[in-house]
Amino acid sequence: MIRSRILSFTLCALAASALTACDGKLDVSALDSWMPGKPKREDAWKPETAITSGEEIFAQNCLGCHSIGGTPSPSIAMSDPLYLAVIPPEILKSIIANGIKVSSMPAFSEEHGGSLTPEQIEKLVAFILEKKKPIDGPLPAYAAPAGNAAAGQIAFETYFSKFPGMTGYGSISDPAFLGLVTDQYIRTLVIAGRPELGLPDYRSRVPGKAMSDQEIADVVAWLISQRRNEFGQPLTTTNP
Repeated sequence: MIRSRILSFTLCALAASALTACDGKLDVSALDSWMPGKPKREDAWKPETAITSGEEIFAQNCLGCHSIGGTPSPSIAMSDPLYLAVIPPEILKSIIANGIKVSSMPAFSEEHGGSLTPEQIEKLVAFILEKKKPIDGPLPAYAAPAGNAAAGQIAFETYFSKFPGMTGYGSISDPAFLGLVTDQYIRTLVIAGRPELGLPDYRSRVPGKAMSDQEIADVVAWLISQRRNEFGQPLTTTNP
């Protein structure tokens, strides 16, 4: 028993000696490397306001709804090249900061009850826009008034009939789906599509023929008119 205690004491003393610098102070870096399984200092908890990496801010706040690659997600990917090409940076920033009413997009700015500082929102916007790529030719406007619903039905048959739409999340023309999204999001889908879910963008649905600005507006109008509530009755409310 005595020999065992002496051996234990000796081992402890040797370990302490190994962790102590020449000046007698504890060598914390040696302690970190000596203890297996010990969490790294950079992994320690820190308040959300201390996060300065746009990628980390995105992972903590956006990744649940918006992917940043080819992986399908509930809403449009924040790496979609066409979406990033048409949305003005100031609108992207405003959406993140202020959210979108009557939708599931919350406001992330501290000013509106969120947890992100103005500096963090700037970092987040910059991180998203890093994925932006140049696209040749004129592009449709991000926002525009809806067109003619009757003409939109014909255009929809021309440009969408061959595609099942957003497989796994319902068709783009599903009345219940349309009742859950805003007019602007419908326009965004008509323009950018959801390529990762089988719905190409407005340039690629008919070979060699991109949708015109008027056709885009008309299809948006027709899709808006297809909104229905849970009882199958038309929804007349126009979302922002």
